[in-house]
Amino acid sequence: MSEYNEYVTAINKIFDYLAKLQAGWSSQDNLNYIESINEYRQAVANYAATFKNPATPEAKPEALGND
Repeated sequence: MSEYNEYVTAINKIFDYLAKLQAGWSSQDNLNYIESINEYRQAVANYAATFKNPATPEAKPEALGND
């Protein structure tokens, strides 16, 4: 499996688990934490392009939690 496929599979699993947790939890604090993680979903998806085009070494993912 290519690095791109491994990355996409891992990211899909993470966000799938988060969706399941969100559906099962009633704690507003936990739901807010999940929502804050979900804000990074598009950035993570965009970063997958670096595995398709490794010629862009300057592209780095945004660090989570450094807001």
